[in-house]
Amino acid sequence: MAYRVDVARSAEGELEALYLWVIERAPQQGAAWFNGLERAVLSLDRHPERCPVASESIDPDHPVRVRSYGRRPHVYRIFFTVDHSTEVVRVVHVRRGARQRPTADDLTGE
Repeated sequence: MAYRVDVARSAEGELEALYLWVIERAPQQGAAWFNGLERAVLSLDRHPERCPVASESIDPDHPVRVRSYGRRPHVYRIFFTVDHSTEVVRVVHVRRGARQRPTADDLTGE
């Protein structure tokens, strides 16, 4: 079953800021790297539950899962939820893995 991948407004802003940051530092390699990140996000349309539940997830009825992208020390974490009834994967937050752990508010996707 293919899911629709929806990106929360807050996560869109995070992705846009990350894109601008990467392109500024490495215009050509940065674009290729970001395209890979985008493919990782879009790959959640197939088998999203292959990704583990994030240790930061606090609601067992609506777990937040995480997909990692990149190589150490530049690993980014894509946080998302899966709604089986509507067949939607909702990306709620994207952050560099080396940063502080996300808060509950970060994971709401508001």
